[in-house]
Amino acid sequence: MTQMRDQGTVAFIGPDGTCSAEALVAAAWNLPIISYKCADKLVSDKRVYHTFARTLPPSTKVSKSVVALLTRFKWFTFVIVYEKSPSFAQVKDAIKELATENGLVVTEEMEFKDDYIPKKIRELENIIEVTFQRTRVYVFVGDHVALVDFVKCLRKRGLLEKGEYIVISADDEIYNPERRKNIIQRDYLDPWLQDPWFHHPGVRPVEYDIHGFRSVLKLTTSHPSNPEYKSICEEVKKISTRPPFCVPHHSTIFGSMPVPIHAAHLYDAVMIYARALTEVLEAGEDPKNGTVILERILNRSYRSVLGYDVYIDSNGDAEFNLSVVAVLDDPESNGSARMSMQRVGYFSYPSNMTALPEFKYYNESRKIQWVGGSQPLAEPQCGFLGEKCKKDRWIIILVIGGIFCLLLVAGVFAFKHYRYEQKLACLLWKIDMREVTIIPTATGTQKSNMIQVCRQSCLRSIVPDVSPKRAYTNIGFYKGNTVAIKTVYKRSVDLTRNIRKELKQVREVRHENLITFIGASVEAGNIKILMPYCTRGSLEDVLANDDLHLDNMFISSLIADIIKGMIYLHDSDIISHGNLRSSNCLVDSRWVLQISDFGLHEFKAGQEEPDESLEIKRRLWRAPELLRATHAHPRGTQKGDVYSFAIILYEVIGRHGPWGTTQLTPREIIDQVKSGSGLRPDVKAFAISPSVIACMEDCWHEDPEQRPDFRFVRVKLKEMQAGLKPNIFDNMLAIMEKYASNLEGLVQERTNQLTEEKKKTDALLNRMLPKTVAEALKRGDPVEAESFECVTIYFSDIVGFTELSAVSTPLQVVELLNDLYTCCDSIISHYDVYKVETIGDAYMVVSGLPVRNGDRHAGEIASMALHMLANIRRLEISHRPGEPLKLRIGIHSGHCVAGVVGLKMPRYCLFGDTVNTASRMESTGEAFRIHISRTTQQLLERLGGYNCEERGNVYIKGKGEMLTYWLVGEDSERRMARLQDVVQSSISSERMSEAPDLLRRPTGNELLPDAGDATAARLLHQLHLRAVRAYSKHHSQEALPSGIPFHPHHNGHRSEPVITFKDTSTYV
Repeated sequence: MTQMRDQGTVAFIGPDGTCSAEALVAAAWNLPIISYKCADKLVSDKRVYHTFARTLPPSTKVSKSVVALLTRFKWFTFVIVYEKSPSFAQVKDAIKELATENGLVVTEEMEFKDDYIPKKIRELENIIEVTFQRTRVYVFVGDHVALVDFVKCLRKRGLLEKGEYIVISADDEIYNPERRKNIIQRDYLDPWLQDPWFHHPGVRPVEYDIHGFRSVLKLTTSHPSNPEYKSICEEVKKISTRPPFCVPHHSTIFGSMPVPIHAAHLYDAVMIYARALTEVLEAGEDPKNGTVILERILNRSYRSVLGYDVYIDSNGDAEFNLSVVAVLDDPESNGSARMSMQRVGYFSYPSNMTALPEFKYYNESRKIQWVGGSQPLAEPQCGFLGEKCKKDRWIIILVIGGIFCLLLVAGVFAFKHYRYEQKLACLLWKIDMREVTIIPTATGTQKSNMIQVCRQSCLRSIVPDVSPKRAYTNIGFYKGNTVAIKTVYKRSVDLTRNIRKELKQVREVRHENLITFIGASVEAGNIKILMPYCTRGSLEDVLANDDLHLDNMFISSLIADIIKGMIYLHDSDIISHGNLRSSNCLVDSRWVLQISDFGLHEFKAGQEEPDESLEIKRRLWRAPELLRATHAHPRGTQKGDVYSFAIILYEVIGRHGPWGTTQLTPREIIDQVKSGSGLRPDVKAFAISPSVIACMEDCWHEDPEQRPDFRFVRVKLKEMQAGLKPNIFDNMLAIMEKYASNLEGLVQERTNQLTEEKKKTDALLNRMLPKTVAEALKRGDPVEAESFECVTIYFSDIVGFTELSAVSTPLQVVELLNDLYTCCDSIISHYDVYKVETIGDAYMVVSGLPVRNGDRHAGEIASMALHMLANIRRLEISHRPGEPLKLRIGIHSGHCVAGVVGLKMPRYCLFGDTVNTASRMESTGEAFRIHISRTTQQLLERLGGYNCEERGNVYIKGKGEMLTYWLVGEDSERRMARLQDVVQSSISSERMSEAPDLLRRPTGNELLPDAGDATAARLLHQLHLRAVRAYSKHHSQEALPSGIPFHPHHNGHRSEPVITFKDTSTYV
């Protein structure tokens, strides 16, 4: 080693045999040394050999697996039989030490001489003779040949016939599935079965021997799982024939010889050093520092060339990867026995690698086939010598007394069983559905349906989120009681014994927090379950009702009811619920919560669920272990009920459903919970006691065993129920008082909202219909068509609108019409006129109806037309700058009939020849001019103050030649005089509705009632001055007077009306 170090060696791989001296030298030089074949126990001391590691597990490492196997099958006392050699003695000491640390007892330590040969079999017989009465478990530490003879001796004494004894042995040879039958034979001798001193008449020796090994569990090194391991072994054989090894090659002998396992350990030793060296170089540290190298090898796992992971502990020792082999049925085996030694289990190490590994089966369907069908016990029930079963002289008397008592108990049980069977046969629960009166869905006349629709529509307008209460069951009357009828979606029910037991159990349940089972109908095609009807609905309905305020006392009372009901249910014969969720927690009229849908699992089994989405939603409350179980019992588990309770507790506190405001779909939630990802509802936003959140999280723990039972849950939530009164009726009364108070406030709030909505509805109706007509409709009075002797109708449209629309976008057309109608609507509000409708670019206005105004209708329409034309002259097309909007106006006066038409969208329409003539006046007119008929001109001339020019005769379709006029201007003084007369006459006759809007809008349709009052006189004077100033700004058709404010339309802003008004209170 010194020479190698001087030549630049930085690490040692080896040596082949003992290694303590070499490891000590390497430690002195601080150079790493990794052994692949050294089994010396001394080098595990890292205080001395701090640069040593090995890939060959020391023989003492097998102790962990042996003790783990003993602990797994509860073999807490055993005898160690070991071969007297240093290596086997070390293994024995390691097993004994580790067994003592884990509470196991070694009753005997029996040794036999090393270098065992079959001639020394008498020594093994003596060991069995001494120990077989003080143990049932043997741990054999020795060669495989000695193990075969040891089993042979046990068979000779007949100790393996009943399966009472078991032998555990460890072997360092790799298990080879291809030689699974030869593992019970001596590989270099004839089978021991042929020994002349052992023979059993009538039984073939080989078959008999295999059955003897059924009481043997062997721990062997696991078979390589690397699929490339065979090719690596072939490559090793080829390289071994070359220098410097030069192993003689014989195709038959050399080709069939296996490559020793140490070759794989050598490969692993080089690989782990290379990995550590790479990490040291990457970290910039000294590659010759053995301590640094070892730091990157110890307490780490590496992937062995054998195909599995191997862990190197803090002492530098690799852990074993062992398999447990036992005799199992083997259909592929030859001979009559059809059995061989096969792998049944392995050892799984914990993450910390310090605790014992856990024994696990490779396949749960291929477990150990115990002799006699049961696992051997570490000690007989009465002890090895019967010392644990006391014998007394009164035993005979006790036996006789016991028999008498047994007969008495049997008689009592027989009588009870007879009574029980009588109850099962009794059909007190059976209900004839002909005795049940089903409450049908409320129906009525068309009028009542319309009223209901209107009420629901009004309610939704007030509270947009309101939804009708869900009903999962039908309601009916049975024997004077209101009952809920639940349908079972299956065609028929076979009344088996188990179903009768279920019906009897649920019928006998009596608890204030569990729904009472009234009975069931089992008629084919009409299978029903009847229970009392709870008027408040389910807990889910209560939580979904935003109008209902749930304070802490309310919530605590509901949760307490669930806990009390579940405690009683878990203590009953029903055992568990299995379907607990908020929709199955019903609330009666006294606000007492009652749990439903428990029991009757076989009765309801096999249902055809009508709604798959509803079934998916129901699984949101189900525990993860029940979601994962493919054949879970419908009854579920008590721990699963605790999980469901936690979801309900979250639902009650959050009032946003079982999973809050998560964006996941129900199916995505179920998949994540089922996968064990730990997904749970978010409780971060809850401002509640930490103890309640802690209880909730404990109840939905992933491990069912970590969840508390309901009694412990009640203790944990004791703080939550601190405010409850001890008497349930006191709590009920307090809850009812709070509910009544909350209901009063809710009624007042809804009344205010209804009033506001009524105002909005009235305003909308007044825009659709004349006010007098709307008021008549609201009072329920019939609105019949009315004939008017003379009214004046106004029509206008845009010249060239069709061509303009063709070159404009729809949005531009809409914006243009919006500007036009906004301007027109702002103008007509100052006149005693009624806007009938707009169709496209056509605008229709009438005066003189529905409230007659004498002959003033012609003047109102004429003044409005002049006012409108003045504003339109200055209105430009927004998307065509510089191009004016050309308005054409036509007016005609005459007889007319008006009335309300339609039901769904009622309209106040005008009928008569006057409408057609007014339309013809507009269509035959010219842009920027007001075309009026002879009738209108005569009315204007009678009123006075209007300038008209004769146009001449114009052909009117349907009328022939008509004399028409152009309206060109007006005298505003004459109009203001007429308005003043109207105001005075309105005050004196208390008919303010006939006053023009110009005068009555500023004060909300009211003037002072006393015309003689000085204040009223001043008000009328000011109104007169305002009207004069406003109308003096009107211009004629030919020119615009100077000084008129101009409001051009630009940058997308609509034009404003020329005339604006302030509140009349400023003039009083």
